[in-house]
Amino acid sequence: MQLLSKEISQVNLILFVTGFLTITGNFTFFEKTILVYPISENLFFLFSLFFFLFNFLAVLLLLISFRWTIKPILIFLLLVSASVSFSINNYGIVFDQNMITNTFESDLNELQDLVSTKLIIYLFIFGFLPSIFVWKVKLKKISFKSQLWNRVRALLILTIVFIIVVLTFSKHYSSFARENRDLRLYITPTYSLYSSIKFINSKIETSTEPFQEIGLDAKINKKSDKRRLVIFVIGETARRDHMSINGYELKTNPYLEKEKIISFTNMTSCGTDTAWSVPCMFSLLDRSNYSHKKGKNMSNVLDLISHAGANVIWLENNSSSKSVADRIIFKDYRTSKLNPKCNPECRDEGMLINLQDYIDEQNKKDTLIVLHAMGSHGPAYYKRYPEEFEVFKPVCKTNQLNECTNKEINNAYDNTILYTDYFLSKVIELLKRNSKESDTAMYYVSDHGESLGEGGLYLHGMPYFMAPDEQIEVPAFMWFDDSFSSLLDIEFIRKNAALPHSHDNLFHTLLGLMDVETELYQKDMDLTLKY
Repeated sequence: MQLLSKEISQVNLILFVTGFLTITGNFTFFEKTILVYPISENLFFLFSLFFFLFNFLAVLLLLISFRWTIKPILIFLLLVSASVSFSINNYGIVFDQNMITNTFESDLNELQDLVSTKLIIYLFIFGFLPSIFVWKVKLKKISFKSQLWNRVRALLILTIVFIIVVLTFSKHYSSFARENRDLRLYITPTYSLYSSIKFINSKIETSTEPFQEIGLDAKINKKSDKRRLVIFVIGETARRDHMSINGYELKTNPYLEKEKIISFTNMTSCGTDTAWSVPCMFSLLDRSNYSHKKGKNMSNVLDLISHAGANVIWLENNSSSKSVADRIIFKDYRTSKLNPKCNPECRDEGMLINLQDYIDEQNKKDTLIVLHAMGSHGPAYYKRYPEEFEVFKPVCKTNQLNECTNKEINNAYDNTILYTDYFLSKVIELLKRNSKESDTAMYYVSDHGESLGEGGLYLHGMPYFMAPDEQIEVPAFMWFDDSFSSLLDIEFIRKNAALPHSHDNLFHTLLGLMDVETELYQKDMDLTLKY
């Protein structure tokens, strides 16, 4: 309390908070840096890194923080830094632009899964308590001229120290910038601030870009007298190496293994998070050319199929369609209002309860149904399946994955895969009941994978250039009834299912499945046809 009664200058408050943020927010950054630059050989360089981070942030704050904004800005940074550093330290994730987008597009239930006692304590100690100090401390009232001189003097000293540090260890900083770019992603709060600016800029660019209609020549050229009925299921956080149908040691696909499933065993995702992967996979743009600015302001494959004359509907049991379903029928199954399978978590199978009624109402018109499943969304894997599907035990019963053993984490995750397997079998059952009047097919692909502790990483969302295979290698399955199979070369599809494929194939594959012709269609990208 005595400290709070003393007056402090604006410059000293900024320097004090900057030091606190640099020390408490960068545990993981220094931990990973030490692995590359061992202490025994790089002790002074590691010390210089602290001054590098401190000086950079201090200069930034001195330039943007003034008498009436200094406290709100510092409090905001303290709270953000505590939240970000907790996630980095506990899950190994980084807050780049995509992760920030994913965070803002997550629904309340997903965010609640991340809340824990450990998080609250961490935020209280490293965010709330220092914020109280900043709010309560008294600032010295000095003339504008004196205040300006204090800032200029501090900026000069910090800049000189910064230059000396960089020049002294120029070889280290050169290799750091060239060969270890991934390390900068862990710098808190500087990198998350940079990513936030990119996120805001992307939102502005996306909202101001004019919408481009493409594929207006799309039309249906039926290959059969029967109605076409296709259900496309977007999985969540599924890994292809945890599918027993792909050779995984645990029996995670007992239902699908009884069906004539074609498994695409070399499928990769467009991104490592839902907010990026979902709009990207439905876009004409491939992964290397996709951006929200271009992709979200252009007709997607569902728009083309709808324009061609088919019925297209999106059923949602995840966070949202990420703008993909903005121009088609959309139904929200995340609450008990439509989903009868909520207790309290709304189950994916609830999307199937009244689906037959919708199919019957389409009067034998070609229909594409998109089911966006909750799947294996973490970190609370134990919440993603009904109790009767807790087959693999013991399981991790907390969202603090680093407190569980690898076996407990994997068991909980594998139970979510088992429930997904059951859900997909129910989709196939529904399609079989409609096979008399329709050519029916199911296509399933996950939006991205998941890290389960490999290399100290959990969850997903790593930048693609440094993402582990576990986050980008996804399962993909197809099932066709007999009448649909007769229209295709099933053996060719099965033979080529082991070749490298990606979300880039989805646009053209869905067009092929729905018999939609357009100049945009590329036959060699359609997984169901010979090249």
